[in-house]
Amino acid sequence: MKTLKIILVSIILLLLPILYIALDSNNHKKVITIGVGSKVGAYSTYAASYAKELKEYGVELKAVETKGSIDAQNRLLEGELDFAFVQGGTENSNVIALANIMLEPIWIFYKGDTLNDLKDLKGKRIAICEKGSGILPVTLELLNLVGVHGFNSKFYHLPSQQAYEYIRDNKIDAMFYISSTNSPLLSDLIATQDIKLMNFSDSNAYRQFFIHRDKYFEIVNVYKHAFDIKKQIPQKDYKLLAKNTLLATNSNSSDKMVRLMMKIAYKIHHKAGVFHNENDFPNASLLKVKQHQASKFYFSNPTNYYEENFNFWVAQSLTKFKDYIFKFIIPLIVLFAFFIEVIIPTFHLYSKRKINRWYKMVNKIDTQIITLDLFEAKQKRESLKKILTEIRATDDIPASHMADFYTLQNQIINIIDALDKRIKTLHKNHTSF
Repeated sequence: MKTLKIILVSIILLLLPILYIALDSNNHKKVITIGVGSKVGAYSTYAASYAKELKEYGVELKAVETKGSIDAQNRLLEGELDFAFVQGGTENSNVIALANIMLEPIWIFYKGDTLNDLKDLKGKRIAICEKGSGILPVTLELLNLVGVHGFNSKFYHLPSQQAYEYIRDNKIDAMFYISSTNSPLLSDLIATQDIKLMNFSDSNAYRQFFIHRDKYFEIVNVYKHAFDIKKQIPQKDYKLLAKNTLLATNSNSSDKMVRLMMKIAYKIHHKAGVFHNENDFPNASLLKVKQHQASKFYFSNPTNYYEENFNFWVAQSLTKFKDYIFKFIIPLIVLFAFFIEVIIPTFHLYSKRKINRWYKMVNKIDTQIITLDLFEAKQKRESLKKILTEIRATDDIPASHMADFYTLQNQIINIIDALDKRIKTLHKNHTSF
């Protein structure tokens, strides 16, 4: 019967971790959302790549069109989105960053006479993007810097696709657009013959100016014929200012979903791009908002034994279970072992020393009985009564010392009886005398 109980307990202890891992590995969101801005933008293209990769992990990704980075972040914080692509320079301090994932240049397209600097836009009709767009605050900051504003120029808040149609149809003179080279709309803008791209010839000066204000722009080069060698597009080299784009989330995202998104982001963005080298992205450089803890852990531990040998979700459960063991179970075992091996023996030693102290006091009196006079005998008898009272009031004697404990009490009673006889004898002798 005892053997059967041991077997049953062993089976239960083995099945509990397996049951935990089975339940926990399936405890994740099956559908998540990501803010992508315009459907014709590069973010939609990247979202489609993310969705394809996530499908292999049993997760459906829904791309949600927004008015831009600011709108996406507001919806992210309201819980309407799980993740969002956010343009650098527009970060809301309450969102949580996973990583920078790419560079997005600021493209300024125009018609008419050649523009050599931002200040040449003064007096023009300019599409500065719709409200809620990530480029809007960057656009306004750049234009205000050179004295171009709504009092001396005409600003239009237009979605990117509509801005392209307006400039194509001569309804505006210029438009701002921020995007990676993956945007289909960018290809249309570059290919349209009478639409020109402005060269940021003073890009280094702008970059240094903003660095002093704790704002960062990168400088990228668009080389002649880089878009289409056969059609010779573009026809000359350009310098552009660029911003990092980050993948962001909110406080509701779980560690394992963030880790999965980091793995997907690495797979998609680590390759060499038009404006960066291989493995430049994703990165956590110069993030202006708090970085998610799981993202930090990913950068220090991009993979582990479990992920290399098990399903991703099982691997996360195993990792969590291992961490639980190391953080809680092992410390408890160590504490229990310390209690068993140190605390209890120390307590037993302390109890034994108390009993030995009483024994020494009692034995000393026992050996002196025949030599005591009447006064000393009465005094020793009172001392023993106090010791007996103290002993009987003690309730912290361990079971292993109970035999000595009760033997000591019996010995004290016997010695008190002996003292009573001694006192009686001394009284008789004193009376006879």
